[in-house]
Amino acid sequence: MLYFISLQSKEIALQLHEDLMKVLNELYTVMKTYHMYHAESISAECKLKEAEKQEEKQIGRSADQVFNLRLEEKHQRRSSVKKIEKMKEKRQAKYSENKLKSIKARNEYLLTLEATNASVFKYYIHDLSDLID
Repeated sequence: MLYFISLQSKEIALQLHEDLMKVLNELYTVMKTYHMYHAESISAECKLKEAEKQEEKQIGRSADQVFNLRLEEKHQRRSSVKKIEKMKEKRQAKYSENKLKSIKARNEYLLTLEATNASVFKYYIHDLSDLID
């Protein structure tokens, strides 16, 4: 009879430990996803800032040389300014998309972290003490 109780306790402890490991693995996966999206967001933000600097530099340059340019050169300047504006718009869209994904992943991470903390608390405070008793 004592052997049977010991065997059942061991099986229950194993099952509880497996459940805890599943929750911790899920947290790890969600955390990796969040960090990846966050890094992409930071990268997109840097690229957007770089595009904004290029645009400011190009606009400043074309404003300085407006009086000295021929018609053909003015067209080239407008074309390059439009290209830079288009690039900036694309990078702004990419940044917004990455920022949204990062925020969603962060929220998921925080929810999973809270659930994991509750599971760990339950495992160590309630389940193990019940098994010992």
